Amino acid sequence: METKIKNSAIQLYTINPNRFGFTIICLLLLAINVKAQDVFPKSSFGLKAGVNLNSWTNEFPFYTYEGQELYPDDWETTYGFHFGAVVNIRLSQLVAIEPGIMYTMKGTGLYAEAGNTRAEATVESNYLDIPFLLRLYVSDGFNLFVGPQMGYHLNSAYDLTVGDISIVEKEDISNDINELDFAGVLGLGYEFESGFNINISGELGFNTVDGYDYLDTYNRTIRFSMGYLF
Repeated sequence: METKIKNSAIQLYTINPNRFGFTIICLLLLAINVKAQDVFPKSSFGLKAGVNLNSWTNEFPFYTYEGQELYPDDWETTYGFHFGAVVNIRLSQLVAIEPGIMYTMKGTGLYAEAGNTRAEATVESNYLDIPFLLRLYVSDGFNLFVGPQMGYHLNSAYDLTVGDISIVEKEDISNDINELDFAGVLGLGYEFESGFNINISGELGFNTVDGYDYLDTYNRTIRFSMGYLF
């Protein structure tokens, strides 16, 4: 009986080091994971909303009114709002990728003058924007972000006023606007420990707004937003 006990003890001794080593590795990995959860932000889902300033760049067609061709003298800013959802995927303490989907009101305003005649026009457009951003957390909650954005044009309406006379009111020009809008995004944000965050970004279109590719005209947007990461 004593011999059997000794043999069993020897067998346990020869087997246990592997099990013991495996157990230690599992415990170490568990400890590292628990520690990482304390110091490493998790990936999270978020909501965002805010206001934006919009305009177009470069060319715009002239208007003919009472035999006069009115060319735009200056661009005017229009105002809109946006809202949507994002997924903040943390790759490390310093880096995250953030795809999202946003409803955004864009457009432009402009005026033209010829003699005593002044014409004012406004284009209001609605887009579904899909940004894919890279965020770099530089210190505390401050972060820089950059990335591409694809916008899907939903609809557009056009107003034209000459003097005090409304010539065109809410005319549907959806077919005249390019269906897709590719843009670059660059911005600055701050994220609080609670998950609340604020952001400011600039967006510049890479392809013309004109659906017929006749004009060299691009969307330009400055976006102010607030959000919360859950």
